[in-house]
Parts: sequence; structure tokens; C-alpha cells
Amino acid sequence: MRLIQVAAVSVVTVASAALFAAEEGAADRKWEADLSAGMVLERGNADTNEVNGNLSAAREGDLWRNTMKLEGANKEEAVVVDPALPDKKEYLRTKERYYGLYKLDRKLGENSANYLFNVFTYEKDAFSGFQYQATYAVGLGRRWIENEKHTLDAEVGPGYRWQCLEEESGYFGCANDENQAILRAALKYKWLISESADFRQEISSDIGRDSRSTRAESILNSKINSHFSLRVRYLLEHESTAAPGAKEADHEFSVGLVYTIL
Repeated sequence: MRLIQVAAVSVVTVASAALFAAEEGAADRKWEADLSAGMVLERGNADTNEVNGNLSAAREGDLWRNTMKLEGANKEEAVVVDPALPDKKEYLRTKERYYGLYKLDRKLGENSANYLFNVFTYEKDAFSGFQYQATYAVGLGRRWIENEKHTLDAEVGPGYRWQCLEEESGYFGCANDENQAILRAALKYKWLISESADFRQEISSDIGRDSRSTRAESILNSKINSHFSLRVRYLLEHESTAAPGAKEADHEFSVGLVYTIL
């Protein structure tokens, strides 16, 4: 319940600020978004079903910057439950991960490199050792580099993290949780390699009293036409204190098509 209340307050605050930003005079500013989705079905020696999808959206105004991310991946594998009946199989879920982020920046002046940020994240990973974790943080950021080819942002600020340590079917309720204050530090870099290719790197770390959660995402895009791109993506998620039976790091590498919405 505490998580729901804080999340609700955060969403209302962010939504109100975003509405104010929209009314402020950036009518010519539009959202830019890209969407990717995939499905893998294996039959024969392997019998698996996997679906995944990613949505990223951003909007840059004179004083406000909005960023949103949604990710999901789900995989199930057919296994023989009874050795005496090798042809009878049941599908068991072997991967389930959902991630969401909403971030709102307030620039300290139209030409200022400094800005205030607030960010809310939520992640549910059934095979990470925790049921879900959510964070909310505020702080100060600065755009250290901004030119035609490169941009580099750095951020730091205090926040709070909620972790559910038990496996449960729900998304918010938890009988055994662990909550603590954190320090959030993040870097965001973009390199426009050419008119048809760009590279992006985002790293964030939530540092608590007893543990540290780090997320690093690397993306290389190559345009095919005005709407479609070929994307190579690498995601690393690291927990300094892994739960029993779980590894500290998860690696995800993917290659696929992305549709850009302008």
C-alpha cells in the first residue's frame, strides 16, 4: 500500500508538471517514439514460445524534457513432466520481465545546461530473486556536452527504493519487503555517427546502504528508411547483493527492426 500511495503521488505530480509544460508554449514540440516487438517460436528439438517488446518516447521543450520507456519479455518452454509419458509436455515460464520508466526534467533556463529531474522506475522480474522493485528519485543534472554530433548528460540525487523479496503473483502487494533510501547517479550519451546511424549509451546506478543496482543499456541504430531502422541492443543489469539462487548480472543481447514514430 505504501508503494501504491507514493507511486500515485509521484504520477500525479509528474502528470501535473507535464500538463503545465505542455501549456507553457511548446506547441510545436512533438513526441518522438520508437517501437520494436518480436516473437520467437521454436519447434522440434526445442519447444519454446517467446514474445518481447520495447517502447521509448521523448519530448524536448524549451524548459521541459519528458522521457518514457516500457519494456517486456516473456518466454515459456515445454518440458516433460512425467518420464513415463515423454510425449506429454507442459509449458513452464522460464522468463518474465517488465520494466517501466517515466522521467521529467525541468531546465533552469532556456539556454541553461543545468536541470532538475525526477524519475520513477518499476521492474518486475520473476527470475531475479525479487518479485519487483521500484524507485523514485529527484536531483540535479547537467548537460556537459551538446553539439551537432554528441550530447552527454550527468545526474545525481537522492531517492527511495522498494523491493519485494518474495515470489508473488501480484505486482504491488508484498508480505516481505525491503525499503531504503538511495543515491541515484546516471549518465546518458548520444553520438550521431552519420545521417543514418547513431549510438546511445545510458547508465544508471541506485546505491543503497546494503546494495547497489546498476542498469547499462547500449544501442546502435542504422536507418533503413525514414521510419525503419536496424537496431543492435545490449542490456546489462547488475545487483551487487544477489538473492539466493540468483546471479548478480543479467545480460541481454538483441538484433531487430525498430519503427520510429515522428
